[in-house]
Amino acid sequence: LKLLDEGGAVGTTPVWLNSQGGLHTVLQRIADAVNRYRNANPLTFFWTASLVGNRLTLTTSRGTANTIATIFASTPQDIKTSFGINTRYYSVGEGALVQTFQKPTPAVDASGAVAASVTDGTAPTLANYTNAFTQADKQVDLFNLLVLPEDNEPGAVALNLVYGPASVFCQQRRAFLIMDAPTTWKTAQDASTKVADVRVGLVKDHSAIYFPRVLISDGKKTKAIGAAGAVAGVYARIDSTRGVWKAPAGVEADIRGIVGLEQRFTDGEHGAMNPQGVNVLRAFPNGLVIYGARTNDGDDDFASEYKYVPIRRLALYIEESLYRGLKWVVFEPNDDPLYGQIRLNVGVFMHDLFRRGAFQGPKPSDAFFVKCDRETTTQSDRNLGIVNIVVGFAPLRPAEFVILSLQQMAGQLQV
Repeated sequence: LKLLDEGGAVGTTPVWLNSQGGLHTVLQRIADAVNRYRNANPLTFFWTASLVGNRLTLTTSRGTANTIATIFASTPQDIKTSFGINTRYYSVGEGALVQTFQKPTPAVDASGAVAASVTDGTAPTLANYTNAFTQADKQVDLFNLLVLPEDNEPGAVALNLVYGPASVFCQQRRAFLIMDAPTTWKTAQDASTKVADVRVGLVKDHSAIYFPRVLISDGKKTKAIGAAGAVAGVYARIDSTRGVWKAPAGVEADIRGIVGLEQRFTDGEHGAMNPQGVNVLRAFPNGLVIYGARTNDGDDDFASEYKYVPIRRLALYIEESLYRGLKWVVFEPNDDPLYGQIRLNVGVFMHDLFRRGAFQGPKPSDAFFVKCDRETTTQSDRNLGIVNIVVGFAPLRPAEFVILSLQQMAGQLQV
């Protein structure tokens, strides 16, 4: 776009205020000319001109979300030379200079592994995930829930390949993995017949799977996404209001912020999936709720002691709490006075959980025990600097089935 003075030659200084009507009129003429040119060349020219006060603005009507117009304060008379063509945002990275942009090259740590915090714009691979777990192990002091959102980038590694290493990482850190059901699951039969394939390579008692996907509002449309993030929010809410020993399921475990479920199931379909450890989300009159609380080790055929999510997570909570709360024991004399102090400290912690309703049993001796003495710690252990503590508890199991006995009597119904 070349700006001309009134009747002058190209390249001379424009005489703005000598034009009839002043600066605003001249700018409006320029804007009209630009827009006429755009209308005549819609396939090659994508700029629209408009006036904002006494300023002429040019905006592009075409380009990707990463394309931005160049903004400048002053320009030569041949204004088109000041525009940047396809000026884009580039990922920040380290590397050689390529023209006027830094080529994004992922940083590496001392071992040569790609740093997990660097994004280079490519789809994540399994190696990226496993390295991220390594970095998190070094940098994250404490976490107890892990959610892996689905990545829809072309070429991204399938989540079923990531869940195995993720569950191992959770086992190492006494955490719990919340999994999304595969997007290929559409029916109750899919879940019942294919859940065993999903569990290959998993640490089953440190993970749980939820089905179906949830619907969220996306502008004027709805979009289906994995339920794991919403489920994690329910876990956190139940933990804070009822305790980690309460199953994150039931009418109290309503999922907020979603608009629906991708599929809905009958009681019969739910009854087929639940015994196989598939936690189903249901639509009830009081809302959309989580209606299952089994780990991936919760198939009835497995007969696992960690069949239920709250029992597994309560055990992990106790383990992590005692691990952190007994660090004072290190370097103490390894003898009877130490054992007595350990029993006292651990007993107080467990009694508090009993008082808050974490265990079953009418009295503490029925609900838990703490053993630390010369039987648990032998002379050989003491020679190696080891103290062994044995803690047991009677967990509360979720009531999945409430059985009513009905008897019809003359003139009344007795329950």
